[in-house]
Amino acid sequence: MPNRVLLKPGDMLDAEFVTRVRRALTYDQYMDQWRAKNDLTMKGLDKVQRRTRFYSKYNLERQELVERKWEMSAEFRQAVIQVSGPLDLLFITDDWCIDSAYSLPMLKSISEMRDDVSLRILMKDDNLDILDLFLTNGTRSIPKLVGLDFSGEVQFVWGPQPEEIRLIRKQLIDSEAEGRIVSGTTIEWYADEGWIPVDTELTALLSG
Repeated sequence: MPNRVLLKPGDMLDAEFVTRVRRALTYDQYMDQWRAKNDLTMKGLDKVQRRTRFYSKYNLERQELVERKWEMSAEFRQAVIQVSGPLDLLFITDDWCIDSAYSLPMLKSISEMRDDVSLRILMKDDNLDILDLFLTNGTRSIPKLVGLDFSGEVQFVWGPQPEEIRLIRKQLIDSEAEGRIVSGTTIEWYADEGWIPVDTELTALLSG
């Protein structure tokens, strides 16, 4: 992995990268691509590809669940109204990522409420050079949300998941729990209205 300087709020994203962000997938394009891939046959896929396709199919259901059940908090709505624009919301992700499924619907809502806020989505594996500017403890963890103003200045960075589940996962990993325990705990945590902590953290992010 290249040795890059991590960007933080107040830093500038290179003009070349800003251009790539603004040409990235819209929400609708991302969803069309996601659904089309899930409709493809699994014949010929190797073990890893089959597993990620499996995750992808379940995450689509999870995202649709959030869209049905999440009720935007009054604090979140106020934060969206008050955030300074214009603003590009860069979301680096992939459809197999469960953390993404529980946060993307809220980002979509932000862009729908504000004409001067654009949501742009970059696929992780095709944009590692940009993701390397926003590593998490040295890892290419997703999803990663980056707010950019009109000039390409970083306004905020969030991800890959709410602090509560991050700490739970860390405790399990530090105790050498099996991978299936870590993933199962994550799934159960999100299933228990895990979108509420996402709402709370995004509210704080936008308000800050």
